[in-house]
Amino acid sequence: MARGAFVGTTLAGMILLENLVPEVGYLYYLFVGTAHRRTGVGSALLDDALHRFQRDGVTVVYAVAEEGNEASIGLFESRGFRTVERRELGWKDGGLGAWGLRSRMRIIGGEVLLGRRLPTSPAPRAARPKPGTPGVSARSRPVARG
Repeated sequence: MARGAFVGTTLAGMILLENLVPEVGYLYYLFVGTAHRRTGVGSALLDDALHRFQRDGVTVVYAVAEEGNEASIGLFESRGFRTVERRELGWKDGGLGAWGLRSRMRIIGGEVLLGRRLPTSPAPRAARPKPGTPGVSARSRPVARG
């Protein structure tokens, strides 16, 4: 599923998400246009995706980011994600190891896998962007594929 954040009628950012299995969500692309970085667009997209996953009963979410992209990694870490080590306990056993799922993920060389567990309580409403960010919706909306 593609979700977009708009400033007015301009697509300011986009996130791609899917369920790998019913309990596991995957964020495999998060992009914010250069003119809209550090304005809350990425946060709004990520918060919307996490809200959707939690609402749908997902308990583990994975994401990828380019190694060295401190802004992207920092955004994920600010929402509770951490780097997933290759040899750690699997997600079914209480860890974040992606055993049996990596073949379905779109991970390329130079990317780092991040993961987090979601609380099992009802999802909070998606966060609003930073004050002073005119025209950015707190919630993203579907992006038409063309």
